[in-house]
Amino acid sequence: MLTRVDGGFVDVSAILAPRSIAVIGASDRPGNFGGATVRHLIKFGFDGPVWPVNRSGADVAGRKSFRSVAELPDAADLAILAVPADALLDAVRDCARRGIGSGIAFAGGLGEAGGAGAELQDALVALCRETGFRLCGPNCVGVINAAQPVTATFATALDAIDALAPGSISMVSQSGGIGTTAFSLGLRAGFGFRHLISSGNEAVIDFADYLVALARDDGTRVIAGYLEGLKDGDKFTRALGEARDRGKPVVLIKSGATGASARAALAHTGALAGEDRVFDAVMREFGVVRVYSVRELLDVTAVLVGTPGTFGPGIGIATFGGGNGVIAADQCAQHQLATPPLGAGITRRLKPLLPSVATAANPIDLTPTTAFRDEYLSRLPEALSVVAEEPAIDVLLLLVGTLASRADEITTVIDETVRRVPKPICLAWPFPPAGLIARLAARNIHAFEEVADAVRALSRLAARGALAAPAPASAPVAPFDWDSFVADAPADRVVPEHRCHAIMKAAGLPVADGVLVGDEAGAVAAAASIGFPVALKGAGGAVTHRAAAGLIVLGADSADAVRSGVRALRRRAAARSVELDGVYVQRMEDGQAELLVAASRDPLFGPMISCGIGGVLTEMIDDVVIRRAPVGIDGARDMVESLRLRGYARDVDGPLPTDAAAAFISRFSELATSAPWRRFAFEANPVKWRRDGVVAVDGLLVIDEP
Repeated sequence: MLTRVDGGFVDVSAILAPRSIAVIGASDRPGNFGGATVRHLIKFGFDGPVWPVNRSGADVAGRKSFRSVAELPDAADLAILAVPADALLDAVRDCARRGIGSGIAFAGGLGEAGGAGAELQDALVALCRETGFRLCGPNCVGVINAAQPVTATFATALDAIDALAPGSISMVSQSGGIGTTAFSLGLRAGFGFRHLISSGNEAVIDFADYLVALARDDGTRVIAGYLEGLKDGDKFTRALGEARDRGKPVVLIKSGATGASARAALAHTGALAGEDRVFDAVMREFGVVRVYSVRELLDVTAVLVGTPGTFGPGIGIATFGGGNGVIAADQCAQHQLATPPLGAGITRRLKPLLPSVATAANPIDLTPTTAFRDEYLSRLPEALSVVAEEPAIDVLLLLVGTLASRADEITTVIDETVRRVPKPICLAWPFPPAGLIARLAARNIHAFEEVADAVRALSRLAARGALAAPAPASAPVAPFDWDSFVADAPADRVVPEHRCHAIMKAAGLPVADGVLVGDEAGAVAAAASIGFPVALKGAGGAVTHRAAAGLIVLGADSADAVRSGVRALRRRAAARSVELDGVYVQRMEDGQAELLVAASRDPLFGPMISCGIGGVLTEMIDDVVIRRAPVGIDGARDMVESLRLRGYARDVDGPLPTDAAAAFISRFSELATSAPWRRFAFEANPVKWRRDGVVAVDGLLVIDEP
């Protein structure tokens, strides 16, 4: 059995911080990964025993070698398995017999290759579980712990550097190349990494195991990651929750596919709650900063390491040249950031601190005079402190420009400003003097060489604060008797609307009154009972978007209109070779706005709830917010308030109240959470929203998998 730490995560401590290392398959042959690893361990000063193992017993990099694992003087904390894929099973067995419990496997050609390689990986997993062997990889480049130091890797990036620079950024990457690139860029920028973990195929230990270990590591302040795929969404979210609870920001590149999401393409849900949007919703819930390149990853993590406070969209720009400020303001607008004007009181206090030629507005043009005259430069920390008091400004962005001759003086001022101003400060210094970037990095100040990169990073950080969603409700979801409504519904079945309405009514959701009838006489009687005018809908599972198919008649206000409408529906259905179950006669409902409320079950993250603009505009406008289900009333209210539609949801008395809409979304999410199918899409669209409440007028349930 694998040794686990709190929460059921695999214990990776011996992989990240071993006291002794055996390198199996190491030799001095050119290109040998084991030999490269031994040389790296020696070069960077690993202070524990390093024991090369090879069949010949030949020394490696001057270190005594052993012919087998059994001959080792002691059980190593960690084994580097630098052997071919077909030798991994024997190597793991040998380690387990010797009492070695953790290893890193470099070899590729296993699960990622499919076929026989996948079968070999399955056997490797079974052996590791049987023996309790904790395996990093296979198909990885290894692990670096710059603080200890441990360089359990063959990565050639280490060949080009002479010393590690331990920092407080730790990264786990499913791509060895992405990880070592980020590591190298960090060193070049003066921000060393603490841990770099190449997780490879994650046959035994997965991304979440490493994520939790980094969250619990006192020396890690910011966690970076590169993610292509996940196997266990629940474990991943629990790991993200631990990082959030411990105050460790997570910055993530996500590429590739996490697995097929809801495939109910017949429903609007299939288009609006696609896989990437579901992933984004989960990331927002945990405050993860999602970025899209290694450059962005480094920029954002470096800013987080050195800059306390909460990032928001209001940017106060100060520059030593007016043109740069104008460009920066334009770039802020392109990235949904604001440059709020300074209040009159702030401006009055600011002007005496600046040269007469400076501009006391946002952007602030300090002019070169401020940089070259000590009496003004010395006042800059106070001036920026005043600007930071503007409530609408969340972050200060200082643009230095080509002022190499004043680099020392300006750096001193930046130091004082960072100490003095409670809000985050971001620095851009195009064409910096030699060595300046590293000098600032030593003070945990990340200097951007491009203003555009700084603005982009600030937009990612602002999104982290603005979009963090309330956690899903933790209360247990009451069971629902689905069998009473859909017991006979097979997979790939569209449940008729009248059954959807019955489900929602039984769950306590407000639904427009309606009756399913079989003929004109029944339709007239139903309309008279409900009250004119009514809507007539062709009912059946063959058509999901009735409006597009012409199978809706609205506003039938008399018996004759109802009869005419029923005949029209049957003609249109026949023209499309659609067999109707009947005609659904429904009360006409009005509303000042229309909502879509939809749910589906994601294969990784479970039930998801969506809220967006409803009716015929649903996919045209593409205004949707997604959360994990179930959501409580507060979470549902946040969803409604986050919609662009919210600004237009009003009547003559002002904005529509959100209580009823939030209650509908919350209850719908609870209902969907209890759904028994692995994959489905269930939606109410539209839900009429008015001052006195909400009411659903259409429903659709698509069962995609039993």
